[in-house]
Amino acid sequence: MTSIYKFYLQDIPDTYSIWSWIKEHTDVVEKFNQLTCSVDTSKLLRLKHSIDINEVQEACKDAIEKFGFNNWQNNTGGGNAYGGLSLVYNPDYVDKTIDINAHTLGTKQNSPTQFFYGRTENFKSIRDTYFDSYSFRFYSPCVTESKLNNVLKNFKRSPIRSRLATIQSEFVPEPYRAKFGWHKDEPVFENLRINIPIATDDTYLFQLDKESPVHLDIGDMYSWDTHLSHRVFPTTSEQKTRTHLVLGFSPWFDYNAEDNSFTSNEFYGKMHPIDMLISGHVHDKITGIL
Repeated sequence: MTSIYKFYLQDIPDTYSIWSWIKEHTDVVEKFNQLTCSVDTSKLLRLKHSIDINEVQEACKDAIEKFGFNNWQNNTGGGNAYGGLSLVYNPDYVDKTIDINAHTLGTKQNSPTQFFYGRTENFKSIRDTYFDSYSFRFYSPCVTESKLNNVLKNFKRSPIRSRLATIQSEFVPEPYRAKFGWHKDEPVFENLRINIPIATDDTYLFQLDKESPVHLDIGDMYSWDTHLSHRVFPTTSEQKTRTHLVLGFSPWFDYNAEDNSFTSNEFYGKMHPIDMLISGHVHDKITGIL
């Protein structure tokens, strides 16, 4: 019988991120390592879905028109090459100078080269910082006060680190293009991500480590093991814009705002997060892969 775990955020010591506390006090890593996914998660997965992409595009346009564009944050002041809107926020975020719609768009503590993965050496504690993924547990005003609310309310899992991400190729200098954008994200049992192209151009390519670059098409939705190194990059310095919805969900822990807690759900340790996704347990209209 699988144990049920419940964590009240006020009980988690400030020296821990929410996820590091969960990981230390459960068998979540062991459970994940015991599971086998029904599909090859090391490959780019094109999802079978019946979601109205035109509606999603219109919702994103509405959010951008109302809330604009926020630059990626770093200790040099950021830049226009990458940014967008943070779809989630943390009410206890440590840097009160950051716009609520930019909470997951970098951090002023790190240099531009310190975002590949988990570069936390500039922090005494990462609680309530950019690196505390589960602290970003509420949808931002750019969602709740735009048409995005109608789109995202249909997802069944609790949102965590998510953004409406835009790249502007004219701000990516030629010498940086060859290495632009390489990074990796949390393991899928921590943060399950869905990538939805909203506006793009053929000059933008996606690349997984050790794989050939490919273009991600509007109308499709994608997922993969985001803990593998990957990137998106422009192949031109012409003025081209790429905007994608990058949605992140907690697959095995559900957030309860009433008592400010995360509780393990019925899928904990029993179903691989990618299998949850393609079986309709994240959204009723995502039902497989193509």
